[in-house]
Amino acid sequence: MTASTVLIQVIVLAVTLESDLGRRKIGWFRVLRPVISVAAIAPFFFTSVPTSGNSVILQSAGAVLGLGIGAVSVSGAFVSIEHEPRYRGWLARLTHRPAVPAMMSRCGIGYAVIWAAVSVGRLAFAYASEHIFPAAMGTFMAAHQLSPDALANAFIFLSFGMGIARSALLVGRAYVATRSASAVPAAQPAILEPDGTHVSAATRR
Repeated sequence: MTASTVLIQVIVLAVTLESDLGRRKIGWFRVLRPVISVAAIAPFFFTSVPTSGNSVILQSAGAVLGLGIGAVSVSGAFVSIEHEPRYRGWLARLTHRPAVPAMMSRCGIGYAVIWAAVSVGRLAFAYASEHIFPAAMGTFMAAHQLSPDALANAFIFLSFGMGIARSALLVGRAYVATRSASAVPAAQPAILEPDGTHVSAATRR
């Protein structure tokens, strides 16, 4: 479990934080990058998918917990979504392309703390179960009919769940924000009257 735990968690954490921290455009490449990273790495560590005893429950719990944590991490308390009417990324600036409307997210320290805390907690548990309380861990797993492969899979499903929930909710919140932005009528240009007052063009007509 150590190799899969360390490698997957470090890669997912690094890719996610690099993709999300600060003010970033919500695009498909950015949204799918963490999920693709886990999907590409995880098969190398799946030795089996145990179904005996309580293994299915443990693996399912890992996935559900990941979905919940991922959803909380991109909630309004930690991530804001805003409309940028004139966005120009580095490629657009390099190729002198015109600015285009885009949806942006802003992730700060709270977002980073959630993902880092999950990573540290997972690594700490993996280390403790092998070096601090291995006998007690073995007794617990045997008593509850859990296999080591099921525990390893539960951690991998935790990463999958977090990545999927993050990506799905980023897209969903961006879609809602886009609809809201498009529903707001464009401001009418103001016309300066001879007496010094401002009247909109629609009113003047």
